Amino acid sequence: MISRLTMIIAGILSIISAWLPWVTLLGVSHNGFMGDLGGNPGIFFIVLGILILGMGAINKKWSAIVAILISLFVCMLGLKYYNDSTTGDALTVGASVGNGVYCMIFAGLIGIVGGIMRFFVKKKVVAA
Repeated sequence: MISRLTMIIAGILSIISAWLPWVTLLGVSHNGFMGDLGGNPGIFFIVLGILILGMGAINKKWSAIVAILISLFVCMLGLKYYNDSTTGDALTVGASVGNGVYCMIFAGLIGIVGGIMRFFVKKKVVAA
């Protein structure tokens, strides 16, 4: 039960991260709907969050593997956005990382942990 709840929370956090600020530049914060990919990489994180939510709702081992892979992808993208906001040109113009990036990294880590926890859940044996 806790593993399912953990993956559901990870999916919700991934969805929420799309609306939180990803980077603050010159006093203006930008969220996932103001970036590359046609202006809407936030939609991608909403879709990934919905997939993690769905995998958390399904009580199967294969869904845990899929959730771990998607959560790993969310975490890696969060680390990429963190790196983009703290190095190179972003560093010279004074950009800072927003809460949305931290939320997506945290969502990825929680999803990975929830997926791994699923493998240690013991099935209840019903006596006939």
